[in-house]
Amino acid sequence: MNKMPIKPRPNPRVKIEDVARQAAVSAATVSRVLNHPQIVRLELRDKVKRAIAELSYTRDGAARALKSGRMRTIGAIVPTLGLSIFAEGVEALQNRLSETGYTLFIANSQYDQRRELQELQSLIERGIDGVVLVGGSHAPELRTLVQQAGVPVITTYVSKSQGGIPAVGIDNQGATRELTQYLLKLGHLRFGAIANVPPSNDRSRARLDGIQKALADAGIHLQPTQIIRADFSLAQGRSALRQLMNDHPDTTAVICTTDTLAIGAMAEARKLGLGVPQHLSITGFDDVELAAQVDPPLTTISVPAAEIGRGAADYLINAIAGLPIPKTVQLPYRLIMRASTAPPRALPATRRATVKSRKPRG
Repeated sequence: MNKMPIKPRPNPRVKIEDVARQAAVSAATVSRVLNHPQIVRLELRDKVKRAIAELSYTRDGAARALKSGRMRTIGAIVPTLGLSIFAEGVEALQNRLSETGYTLFIANSQYDQRRELQELQSLIERGIDGVVLVGGSHAPELRTLVQQAGVPVITTYVSKSQGGIPAVGIDNQGATRELTQYLLKLGHLRFGAIANVPPSNDRSRARLDGIQKALADAGIHLQPTQIIRADFSLAQGRSALRQLMNDHPDTTAVICTTDTLAIGAMAEARKLGLGVPQHLSITGFDDVELAAQVDPPLTTISVPAAEIGRGAADYLINAIAGLPIPKTVQLPYRLIMRASTAPPRALPATRRATVKSRKPRG
């Protein structure tokens, strides 16, 4: 008679009481180490952590969620992780959240408001406890969805609350205004701008506004052909610079709303035979790591992405705990002056003719 094979019994799940026995402490001490380690003596913390490692203990997230009514998860929707400025902010956000036992879910919208709305719906259905967004431009339905979900939300990289959504970030308009004033003080009078301004990117729109306001204060008004709209890629920066110099070969200063566009513009200037900054000053925005490494190093605005990420985490943690929270947190930016800018020099007539004769491609 064949016997049925005996199935191995699954290992019983390690419980918090098992960890307590292994560490020779109370279950309450183990709980404090897991949830509030800063209030537990270092000696006890080490004992509990050793016991956790020896027993391969993991917390039962589902049980904790049922008990507390929270999943201890935060959702973040960013335009893209292809730009280091957002990746740096997300990393700081995740690190700060993990210190207090929260898990981060990340989605990207690709600068598409409808996609952002869909991603938010998906995150809310997962039971997230809070939401981090980017910028103040969102689909009208987004605010309704957030209100119905009843979860705290904060937006980042902007410094003004819009539609009741709190904000932590910088004054984008003020930053480019200061940058443009710096170029004016160097003696520049012939400007061009390269801007990525899709409907959802209110940060770049504010930066373009800052450029135009500073120039208007100086009696300079950009023509439509002096403002080249582009997406955020290096290739777009190159084609935009080519178009600008073809239409306005006497330009001496080009202000870009991102470092990526500026680095692309610098590459195209070199191809056109234009020295930076000898014949053309170029500036960016964000101060990504590459900005200091290109030749010449890029003058730009430094955005405190890590501070923004940590600030967003602190806001949500405090909001979930019912603590007082500000509506707006404005962080300082920095104007970083490097070698891509200098006082203007006259462009030789032969060089102007060469630039003018080139036809824009793409």
